[in-house]
This record gives sequence, C-alpha cells and structure tokens, in this order.
Amino acid sequence: MTLLILSALPALAEPASRRSSPVAVPPPPVSAAGTIAVASPEQAVALALARAPILRSAEAGRRAAQGDRVQAGLRPNPNFSFDSENFGGSGSNAGIRSLETTYALSQRIETGGKRQARIGAAENALALTGLDIAALRLDLIREVVRAMAEAVAAGRVVEIARERVRLAGEVLRATQGRVEAGREPFVQQRRAEVARETAAVGFERAQRDAGLASRALAVLLAAPRVEILPARAPWFDELGPKPDPARASGAPLGQLDRARLEGLIAQRRAELDLQRRNAVPDLSVSGGVRRFREGSGDSAFVLGLSVPLPVFDRNQGNILRAGAELNRAEADAERGRLYLDAALADAERRLDQAWRAADSLRRIVLPAALEAAGFAREGYAEGKFSLLEVLDAQRVLSDVREQLNGSLLEVQQLRADLARLRGRIDSAVTPIIPAGGR
Repeated sequence: MTLLILSALPALAEPASRRSSPVAVPPPPVSAAGTIAVASPEQAVALALARAPILRSAEAGRRAAQGDRVQAGLRPNPNFSFDSENFGGSGSNAGIRSLETTYALSQRIETGGKRQARIGAAENALALTGLDIAALRLDLIREVVRAMAEAVAAGRVVEIARERVRLAGEVLRATQGRVEAGREPFVQQRRAEVARETAAVGFERAQRDAGLASRALAVLLAAPRVEILPARAPWFDELGPKPDPARASGAPLGQLDRARLEGLIAQRRAELDLQRRNAVPDLSVSGGVRRFREGSGDSAFVLGLSVPLPVFDRNQGNILRAGAELNRAEADAERGRLYLDAALADAERRLDQAWRAADSLRRIVLPAALEAAGFAREGYAEGKFSLLEVLDAQRVLSDVREQLNGSLLEVQQLRADLARLRGRIDSAVTPIIPAGGR
C-alpha cells in the first residue's frame, strides 16, 4: 500500500506566476456535457487549486496589501503656494501699485520614525496575507480530499444498497417457491416482500445522497458535474501504515497556523508602535520669494516653520485601541495554540480508532459475514434454515459492508484533517492525500 503525498507535487500550492516548473498532473478529461472526470485526489486538488474563485480572491487581497506597502513607503508631497497682498484697496493700496506677491514651497517633515514604522506595519500585514493564502490553499485541499472521499463512499453505499435489493429479491423468489410448495406459510412471503421493499427504499435514498455528495465535490472544483474514475476508486481502500498516537509530538515546528498567530501578534505590535510614533508632531518648513511691485520692484526671501502643539490630540485613542488589539491577538494566540494541540491529539486518537476498526472489519468481520450469509441462503434453499435466519444474515452482511465503508471514509478524512493541522509554512502544502496506489 502506498500513501500519496502531495509534497510530490510541490508546486500545486504556489501561484502560477511563482511556479518554477510545470506540475506533472494530467488534466482531467471533459465530456461534451461539461462533466469533468477525476481519477485521483491529486488530480482533483490540482483542478481545485487552478479554478477555485476563493484563491483568486485571496490573491487580489495580497495585491491590495502590496499596494499598502508601496504607499507606506512614500514621503509626503511638497506644497506650492501663491499669495498676493496689498491690491484693490484704497489710497496707496489702490490698484496693483503696492502689490506684494509671494511664491513659496512647503514640506512636511515626518519625525519620530513614522515612515519606517508605517513600512514595518505594512510589511507585517503583507506577510500575514501570504500566510492567509497558504492557509486557504491547505483548507481547500482538505475540503477537496474530504469531499472526494465522501463521494466515493456515497457511491459505495449505493452499491451496497443495490446488492441488498438483489439479495432480498433472491430471498423473495425462494420464499415464493417454498410457499407454493406448501413448505412455508404465506406470512413468510409477506415478510420477504417487506424486506424487498425496504431495501428498495434504502437504495433510492442512497442514490439521492450520492448525488448530493457529487454536487458538493463539483462545487469545490468549480465544475458543472464531476465523475470519479475508476468507479471502484482503489485509492479509497488504502489504509496505509498503522498510526501510532503515542508517537504524536504535537504541532511541528513551522506549523502554518502557529505562524499565522505569531504573524498577527507581530502586525498588532507594529501597529501599536506606529500609533505611538504618530503622537510625535511633524514639522512643516517653507521657503519662498516675495516681490514688491511698489518702488523698484525689490524681492526678498521668506522662510517659515510650523510645529503643531500636542495639547489636546496626542493620538491617545488610537494608541489605546492598538494596545487593546495587541492584547486580544496575544490572548487569541494562546487559545489557538491550545486548540491546535488538542485538535492534533484528538485527530491522532480518532485516526487510530478508525484504522483499527477498518482493519478488523476488512480482515475478520467481512469474510465471516460473507460466509454466514452464503451458508444461510444455501441452507434456506435446502430447508435447513428459516427465513428469519436468512434475513438476519443478509442484514448483518449489509451492516458490515456499511460499517467498513464508513470506517474507510473516516480514515481518509481524518488523514486529510491531520495533514491540514500539520501543514507547514516552509512548503505551502504538505498534506497527505488519504488514499492509495497508483
């Protein structure tokens, strides 16, 4: 048995513009009706990463953060001013004889390291946006793998229900023969008919559930319809190596969600530093030339300096808010770390239980149930067993198949959950595709 590891496709999680080489995943075939056929979880993941609107939205958000970073590094623009005085009055100021014209340039000078603090806050926000995109990719991969496993499991429930209908039909025919031969009372035929109709109702319900699971997968792949090939999906049956919860060591170093928590704290800390520096008043200096029309048209230089007096507004409110946001980020990070550790431990434990159940059902319980059902049908035809014993053997066999199918589904989905929880920042995607051989 083989585990398909998505790290074999390292470029899947990177934007197209950053991929160093093409990914060797064949494109899924598309039918004339628009149905996309996927043969493996890798193919479904590649398709989702290429088509998902949520990733395009996240990339647009990253570009917006890049714009904020560019804007943060820009210095204030200079101001040009033009002033005219002493004209249009009375006496010596009549007309423009005493006109004084001043041309000046002024420049605001940022003090207190505001520009560098602004750049630092923007860079932290940009880095956090990159982590958010990586997390979205991991979330999408997990959801695609879970949905694909769900669709396969739903298809197998349909097969189990169809087989239940077939077996119930065989029992009904055998019962009718025994009733006609006078070896069974008519009430036994009615029981067999009830079992047949109950199986038919279950089959219809399984078909509806399979349709819902297929549509859920199609939504994630941004496709009208999805078909899974091959129909048996052998990767779904792969249990992989036996998990060992005792060896679980918690979240690995560089775990993406921990990095996001730390990144948010860094961003909040940078914003607090920026607000504190914004409390320092900026200087405005100006210089120009003044021309006097009266007399000989002399000129003179004009210099100016402006300093705001921080008497009332010292940016107290923004500093208070930024400090509170930092405290909240630190508290959320502490809670998030506890949640991640607990979630990892719980997923490891649940995977171990699901793996053991699937292994036991496949190796021991299912063969025994198949043998018992076969003996019951043969014995009933020979008159050795009653109808109730046959129906009970069939019910047990169907229940075992459903339990095995559910355990396999749980194993594949828990592997996807664990891969998401252990996703690392150093490779935007490292989940284990929870399924099998090529």
